Amino acid sequence: MSNSTERHILIALDAYSATETGLSTLVSIARRLNASLTGLYIEDSQLMTVAKLPFSTEINYLSAEERELEPDELLRINKIAATRARRLLETLSDKDKLTWTFVEESGELAVCALAHQGCDIFFPGRSRPYLTLQRQSRHPHQQLALIYQCVPEFDRMLEVVSLLSVNGMVTDVTIVSETPLPPDIAEKLPVQGVRVHFQLVGSTHPEQLRYLKLPMSSLILMSKSALQGLTRRQLAELSEQLCYPMMLVD
Repeated sequence: MSNSTERHILIALDAYSATETGLSTLVSIARRLNASLTGLYIEDSQLMTVAKLPFSTEINYLSAEERELEPDELLRINKIAATRARRLLETLSDKDKLTWTFVEESGELAVCALAHQGCDIFFPGRSRPYLTLQRQSRHPHQQLALIYQCVPEFDRMLEVVSLLSVNGMVTDVTIVSETPLPPDIAEKLPVQGVRVHFQLVGSTHPEQLRYLKLPMSSLILMSKSALQGLTRRQLAELSEQLCYPMMLVD
């Protein structure tokens, strides 16, 4: 985005990521960035297609219980999840007096979200019940991880860091890079009250994000352009396997 007063954030949601924790965190971030919000709820078109095939089943990843996939049941679950996500966004946004909208689409989560232009995109991350206890804190994202690439968007990522640190939401910033950082980058980072860390990795390719060793309270900031060239399958796997919330900066 060109400046903080015009910032707009799209929240990419589905039945597995539309949680109160994820939305409340994003609303807190948006308030500090003076941003408007759009909740984008995606009904998984691939899953609906599979459900219409004969003898289709799903296996619950917690109980390992197998059951038949019923299209009508999936539609009902999606409708309930979409309604809950809309109400949560309305309640949280109105409380902080944020401008918001909500739309529903059918397709694939990352593909549909990236089709929207002129906005940052927030992926809350998948709900992981076994990580719930590790995520408890007053401010769920007091630690930011910036994926460094030599692109104009990185300066806008630093602007986000600066705004959030001034507002007291950030305690630590980790910069993840394949190469040593240019000297001017360190000069742009906020210093007072914020600890800055550096993590040198073999690759900052989006597919490698799941292997990063970060605190579970981290929020990843990455350039939206970093996802250009990924296949539909790679985009689907990225949103499925990402355990950290991520904001793609436009």
